[in-house]
Amino acid sequence: MDKTKLKETLQHGTPAFPVAIYNNIFDKHQQLLAYLHYHNEFELLLATRGTLCIQLEENSYVLSPGEGIFINSGCLHTINAQDEGEHGFIAVVFDYSLLCQEHEAVFAGYVQPLLMGRRKALVKLTPEFGDLIRDICIIYEEGAFGYELRIKQSLLHIFYLLMKAGEDTMPGVQNSKSLLVKEVLDYIRVNYGEPISLSLLAEQVHVSREYLCRTFRALSGSTPIEFLNRYRIRQSTFLLSQTDKSISEIAQNCGFNHSSYYGKLFFEYMGCTPGEYRKHKG
Repeated sequence: MDKTKLKETLQHGTPAFPVAIYNNIFDKHQQLLAYLHYHNEFELLLATRGTLCIQLEENSYVLSPGEGIFINSGCLHTINAQDEGEHGFIAVVFDYSLLCQEHEAVFAGYVQPLLMGRRKALVKLTPEFGDLIRDICIIYEEGAFGYELRIKQSLLHIFYLLMKAGEDTMPGVQNSKSLLVKEVLDYIRVNYGEPISLSLLAEQVHVSREYLCRTFRALSGSTPIEFLNRYRIRQSTFLLSQTDKSISEIAQNCGFNHSSYYGKLFFEYMGCTPGEYRKHKG
């Protein structure tokens, strides 16, 4: 399978300035704040409200407001709320080309070894990073003259600090367990509207159901079927807000055989009924 098909398709920033800053706030009903995914860009994530649990490959990190984490290119990760109330985080997602070009010594000495999992970088960020990330967010939102230069300068400084600290070993992008989970994600994204069972997913990646469940849970904190259901619910929210299809039709399109089961799961994950969601978001 072509591995490039497994990555997140969202473009972060533009080719000319490949960085995007997301300042996200979630209401008290939302527990899953970011679905299991990965991307080729680096990511700096800072908790701003509530307590977050970040599943990064096979490791979990609990972040209180003001604490952050560095996510390497190609690493599977998901974000969950750890307590009640509102939650929020700032995510700075950027391509390594913003730091240097591939012919430069910086790429050969620091970026490439990090991409290949051969060099160490700090994972759990110290408080000084929080101030730097907030400053980047403000600069990005204001968009004043020279903001691109200031952001690039800040990211270079942060990258230097990450590499200098280098206390944790980042997981390599060629981890076989990671690749297996990415294959499952790819299959679900393409076929979520069709009948999918645990046995079918296991057959797709040529492992036993038990091994698939164990591996998937180790890297995501959930089972493949739990992820499938959450993904289906997420896709249904787009149809609820952007189309006039009936709720029963949307349920069928997203792989649910019964509208009642769809409604039950929707309320469990979203804290409201599909009809209430459509009224609020429509």
